[in-house]
Amino acid sequence: MILQKNNILAAIEPYQLVSKCFSKYVTWICENVKENELENYDLIDILNKNDFGKIELLGNLLDKSRSILHISEPDFLRMFGFKDDLLVDDPEKVHDILAEPLLVVDLDSHGFSSIQKIPRSPKSQGKLLPVGDFIATLRNQKFAIELKTVRTESWIEEGKPTGNARIPSWWQAMFRNNAITKIEDKDKRAITQLENMTIHYGCDCKMLVLYTRRLGPSTLMSTTDYLEELKFLKNRYTEIDYFCCKSYFGEIAFYPELL
Repeated sequence: MILQKNNILAAIEPYQLVSKCFSKYVTWICENVKENELENYDLIDILNKNDFGKIELLGNLLDKSRSILHISEPDFLRMFGFKDDLLVDDPEKVHDILAEPLLVVDLDSHGFSSIQKIPRSPKSQGKLLPVGDFIATLRNQKFAIELKTVRTESWIEEGKPTGNARIPSWWQAMFRNNAITKIEDKDKRAITQLENMTIHYGCDCKMLVLYTRRLGPSTLMSTTDYLEELKFLKNRYTEIDYFCCKSYFGEIAFYPELL
């Protein structure tokens, strides 16, 4: 696959930040993944189809994210895990990594400013504190922000239904169950992360962002559905001040409404 690797690396070279973020990743994939499994890796599949419009769009979003954060390219690569975190046999990992820098653009577009990526856990009394992903300001309130990504349904196959038609509004049930699992995971680590940020960084509000890549909810849920589910989560987890969700297709909703 040396020829394919070289062709792909040459194809992304004109997109400076994309090339710096993904050249090592492309090389690793082409040297470690079986050729008949390459189509499972979205970046490779897009490039093999010569869909350079998506690559250009990605490059523009990454550039904008870095600009909003006011950090150098080396710091951008390091903070978001582009240097080494992608080098695993896991096709969905790239979306986990991309979710964070793309959220920066979303926060900016919804009025947040002074957005900072928290690069590592701070120490308190010699121990590492688990913290969230970002700090940002909205109307003089400092937000502690944690992002959780719900991955695409692993059992999706072309032509196969994505849910259970016998369950009314199964797509909302899926979204709710996924959200609860993310919040409850590891003894409610997400809540602990937000609480630690509030204390350590002097934040006024805690916000949990749920990025669902599930195709069922993303396709079938309306804005009203999202708000209904976020209201349910807010009533259940009162420790969190704001909930936000982002769908596979980029729709974003906040509850309560941002003032």
